[in-house]
Amino acid sequence: MNGYLDIANSNLLYIWGGLILVFILIQSVLFIRLSWKEGKRIGLTNKQMLRGLRAGMISAIIPSIPIVITLVAMSPVLGIPFPWIRLSIIGSGPYELLAAGIGAKTMGVSGLGGEGYTKEVFANSVWIMTIGAMWSGLIVFFFLKRIKSSYEKIEKKDPRWMSVITNAAFFGVICVFISEPITTGGLSLITLIAGAIIMTTCGILVTRFKMVWLKEFALAISMIGAMACSVIFSRII
Repeated sequence: MNGYLDIANSNLLYIWGGLILVFILIQSVLFIRLSWKEGKRIGLTNKQMLRGLRAGMISAIIPSIPIVITLVAMSPVLGIPFPWIRLSIIGSGPYELLAAGIGAKTMGVSGLGGEGYTKEVFANSVWIMTIGAMWSGLIVFFFLKRIKSSYEKIEKKDPRWMSVITNAAFFGVICVFISEPITTGGLSLITLIAGAIIMTTCGILVTRFKMVWLKEFALAISMIGAMACSVIFSRII
């Protein structure tokens, strides 16, 4: 064997990756089908639902680009199948790189793919990546009904609190991603500010100038614009 990469790129992992991908595709089709039926039930037209489906597809393409880049970056160290499986399910490049790096450092290796990165270190990275991401799914599986029941009680008492909780959870998630560029500064902060300015501009065009069609493309435009600004500023700096 040529080291751990023979295991990381083994046919068995490719087979598992293919099976998982088929499962995800089937699940996606079922969700679209159920959503379509529910839309019909509540009185939405085919045109409205197609518009929503198109907006979802457009919004999903651009965020997938960094995931593909992360897959390319991780493949030389972790092989192709495992990062492919992970990013197909979790889809969080920063988490995968962070967790894999922690797995390497706890085994005495300087970092992901550093000197001494053996099959044991690879296994430890895989375990850290997997165990660290499993809790959100378990919480949903075991406690979703209880959480949903609590939300319903709150909504019955005062519907406004439901809106507050939902918005607070959303901003909490956003803060996880923007806290690092804000505190470290540099090119990451410039990219963040550029994306915020572009998104705000799109919002003004939609609300004040009634460019409703722009709503579907605002996220994609802000992400592409922020990445373009990042490239420009990296050359200037």
